[in-house]
Amino acid sequence: MALPDYISLVGGTSRSTGISNQSISLGYNYLSSTEIDNSTNLDDLADFEVIWQYSSTPTANKSLRLYIVYSFDGTNYEDAASDTTEPVQLTLVRAWSPPADAASHRMVVGGFPLLPYKFKLLVRNHDTGQTVTVTVNCVTRKAAQVID
Repeated sequence: MALPDYISLVGGTSRSTGISNQSISLGYNYLSSTEIDNSTNLDDLADFEVIWQYSSTPTANKSLRLYIVYSFDGTNYEDAASDTTEPVQLTLVRAWSPPADAASHRMVVGGFPLLPYKFKLLVRNHDTGQTVTVTVNCVTRKAAQVID
């Protein structure tokens, strides 16, 4: 069996997350109603772009969090809600401490491994002291492509 000539990265496909300019109050979660069907897509990785802004300066050294909420059977999702319930058993994508200013910020979380199930996203404004406006963009992709 001949070895492949080379392996290259594969371009991804943009996926709708349902989180666009979403206002999230202090201590609340926002659970998207939009599902991404990775049971059909069978992508290996997800790249997330998170864009956020506060209208008032948040408390320094506090956190925002992004989670994945999976559906193992394609219908029923892990326990998550758009309320004040802190997620304890969800897959954490990233927790970060936003700068203490009211400027718009962007962050990319690249190469997050995916399971082959449908999923939704949840953003938690854990303890920043202010309401935040968040947009989450997602691109899913295969890890690599073998070129013969």
